[in-house]
Amino acid sequence: MNFFLKRLSYRLASHLALFWLLLLPPLVYVGIMALTPTLHTLSSTFTVPEGAPLAETGSPTGVTPLATLLSTPSKWESFVKANFNPQQILGYPRGYVVNLPPDEINAIYNEALTNLSIREANKTVETTYTGPHKTLGHRLVFYYSTTLHQRIQEGYTRQGSKFTSPLGDAPQMTPLIGATRLLWSPDRARPTLLWFAAGLILLLFIQAVLELMDTSYKSEKQIAEHTLLPILGCLPNLNSVPMSVDAPQHQEA
Repeated sequence: MNFFLKRLSYRLASHLALFWLLLLPPLVYVGIMALTPTLHTLSSTFTVPEGAPLAETGSPTGVTPLATLLSTPSKWESFVKANFNPQQILGYPRGYVVNLPPDEINAIYNEALTNLSIREANKTVETTYTGPHKTLGHRLVFYYSTTLHQRIQEGYTRQGSKFTSPLGDAPQMTPLIGATRLLWSPDRARPTLLWFAAGLILLLFIQAVLELMDTSYKSEKQIAEHTLLPILGCLPNLNSVPMSVDAPQHQEA
């Protein structure tokens, strides 16, 4: 075994140029990730009258000003939590029961809580998603924008408004903004190292297979069995021993 490992180390030392190939898999991975869209921005808007009310979730009669929701991040976070319904977010009809895995529910909830935002400009309410998941982001924006629209309508109803439809239009998805691409992000460090390790393992495996396919002697025992002579010792590889500059040189007389 030691003899085989020595031969393998000699083979690797004589093919050091191949180790540059170890950089190929991580570089390919980093290049693909750099070209892949990282963040998508999706939004939906609808117009609201000034001073629009918002029906409080969980209360049959409570009403709060929409301006409070728009100006207070904690209120928006509470709105997202109170109206979270993963089945309707994924597009299943109301009343349709689907047993979603807990991991999927947690992922949807974290995306809604982390990457959704709301703002108002020129009497227009805009719900925006900025994150890595384009399809889920579209569903989250559509669901929460529609829910907010319905809660405002319910707020007018609770106030006894005479308007049958206080809101002028339904939420509309705006055109998709160009996705953001990042040349590098910290979350790519671990996959890059894994690709490098995979290349190293593959290179060592190929060199070991080539060494096993070599028909030359692999151990002292093979040499002794083939020559029928005892093995007294092994000579080192003199090519690997550096020559000293101060070594005496042979001169002819």
